[in-house]
Amino acid sequence: MAVPAQLRVLLVEDIPTVAATMRAALLQAGMDVEVVLTGAEALAAKDRFRPDIALVDLDLPDMNGITLVEAFARDGDVGVIVVTANDEIGVRVAGLDTGADDYIVKPVPARELIARIQAVHRRMSKPPAARRLRIFVDHTQRVLIGNSGARTPLTEAELAALDTLLEANGASVSREWLSKVALKRPLHSEDRAVDQLVMKLRRKLTEHGASPRVILSARRQGYVIGDPSLFRVLPALVPADGGVEGEQVQ
Repeated sequence: MAVPAQLRVLLVEDIPTVAATMRAALLQAGMDVEVVLTGAEALAAKDRFRPDIALVDLDLPDMNGITLVEAFARDGDVGVIVVTANDEIGVRVAGLDTGADDYIVKPVPARELIARIQAVHRRMSKPPAARRLRIFVDHTQRVLIGNSGARTPLTEAELAALDTLLEANGASVSREWLSKVALKRPLHSEDRAVDQLVMKLRRKLTEHGASPRVILSARRQGYVIGDPSLFRVLPALVPADGGVEGEQVQ
């Protein structure tokens, strides 16, 4: 099944024969494809080519592919699919935890690769806040609650970061401030803990139907909630004479 021609795919693959085979399959499916051989070329192409999907091999000549996955996933505006020969469970987990939307082990049939790309692109294309979509933030239980009632636990740091972003009401929050209020420490150079925290929080929110763009990276500023109206905050219960009833999920 062909996909819209405007779907742009960045293929990061340093073996020319493999890249040529994959490129041919993607072009035949109607995709606009750019091939790069290194991580540095991929980062340069991100702003120039503005891909919808990045296919990332982990075995690159100039950098660890996990580092590249993290760089692409940080802004939340590119779907990232790891396509690699490495099928170790630990590497799979690291790739997905770092922000990859899917993980494929080579060799992969062309039809499956195209189907995976389409699936990730569909998820990325969903509006960040469908009218009936609501995510409830329950401070008493420290969980996210989706429309279906499914619950996802939050760490103390994740809840503090989410509260801070929501309190900003659409304004950007600096990485320095997020580090102070969520991680309880100053932000140091080369410290990626805030970025990792935001990526994990973003992944938990997408489990409840939010777009991967639910938390956006504000260039040189920090992070911002894409649509604060998506959230409903349930106040913590205050024990008093038998307790206080909290707001119920509809």
